[in-house]
Amino acid sequence: MQNKCLAGTRGKLNLSLGGIALLLAGCANAPSKQASLPPPAPVGHIYPVAVTVPPPVSPRIKFSSADAERVQQAFNLISLKSALMVAALSCNQQEEYDAFMTTFQPHILAAQHTMDAYFRKASGPYSGQKMEDTFVTLLANNQADAGIAQGSLFCLNSNAEFGAVLALKNPSDLDHFVTDQAPPAATAVASIAPEH
Repeated sequence: MQNKCLAGTRGKLNLSLGGIALLLAGCANAPSKQASLPPPAPVGHIYPVAVTVPPPVSPRIKFSSADAERVQQAFNLISLKSALMVAALSCNQQEEYDAFMTTFQPHILAAQHTMDAYFRKASGPYSGQKMEDTFVTLLANNQADAGIAQGSLFCLNSNAEFGAVLALKNPSDLDHFVTDQAPPAATAVASIAPEH
C-alpha cells in the first residue's frame, strides 16, 4: 500500500521530513475497532474490614489478650456493618442492607455493646462516648472516600460484597468472614487518641 501511495511522489526530491510523515500517515490503515472490554471482576471486600482499634487514652488502662481479641472482632464487625451501610446509601441497596441487619442483628448488637464497653474503659464514660462517636464518623467517612475512589466499580463491588455476606448462614460464619477474608493490612482510621 505504501508503494501505491508513494508512487505519486516520484520525481519530487524536495520533500521535507514533515511532509513525508504526513504522507505516510495518510497511507496508514484505519485503526480497527476493538471490542469494549468487560468491567473487571468484583473484588469482594470493598473495604478493609479489619480496623485498628484506637489505643486507650492512658498506658495504665490495660486489656487482657482475650479481651483485645474480642474487641478486635467487634470492631471488625462494626466496620463491615458501616461499609455495608455506606454501600446501601450510595448504591441504592437498602433492601440488601436490611436483610443483612435482620439476619445478624443480635450478633451485631452484641459487637456494638463490646465496642461501647471498650470506649468506656479506654477513655471514661463521657470521653469514651465522644471518642466512639468520632471513631464511627471517621470510619464511615474513610469508607465513603474509598468508595468514591473506586468510581463506577464501587456499586459492582458492593453488590459482590452483599452477595457474599447474605450467603452466610450464622454469626460464626460472619465472624470468619470479617477475620479470614479481611485484607492483609488493617486499616487505620484517622487518629482519635489524644496526643501526649
